[in-house]
Amino acid sequence: MEEIQQIDALFDALDSKDDKVRYPAFQELLTITEQPVSWVYDKWYLLVDKLSSDNSYQRSIAILLLANLCKSDTEQRFNALLDRYVGFFEDEKFITSRQCIQNVWKIAIEHASYQKKIVGELCRSYYENENPHSNLIKQDVIVSLKQIFLYSGDNGIRSKIDELIDSENDGKLIKSLKKLLN
Repeated sequence: MEEIQQIDALFDALDSKDDKVRYPAFQELLTITEQPVSWVYDKWYLLVDKLSSDNSYQRSIAILLLANLCKSDTEQRFNALLDRYVGFFEDEKFITSRQCIQNVWKIAIEHASYQKKIVGELCRSYYENENPHSNLIKQDVIVSLKQIFLYSGDNGIRSKIDELIDSENDGKLIKSLKKLLN
């Protein structure tokens, strides 16, 4: 019962307006959710609701925690969220879209059934990205794909990574993307 009270308190703190309360609670929950947890469905819909928040920080909290909680999602509830989740690749806030791309690999490695969709969406995002800082998004996509490749061993994913990099014309960008693969 003590663990549930601790988790409830941490989730309550996520709604605090005070960064000195909210951020440490968020960090602790990220650490806790690095391992499977039994309370995943007690907090699932609270996090799903945060995805609709007007506050990008609250959306980011949900994006990061849901990615971590995927390893605890034995009922595969994330399946119903997948399209919505990858939609955050184009969030109105640059940092939120980057955080989503940087963490989506965690979902792909936990549930192989999501892998094809996630890889496809990462590739689409790479090609269609029109952000002024598109090189950062491209780097995030490559790193996420690399993580999926490392966990899956799927050479098709490695081929997609090479294809994305080979599509570039900027030698400096190509060099920085290839460096990410080491």
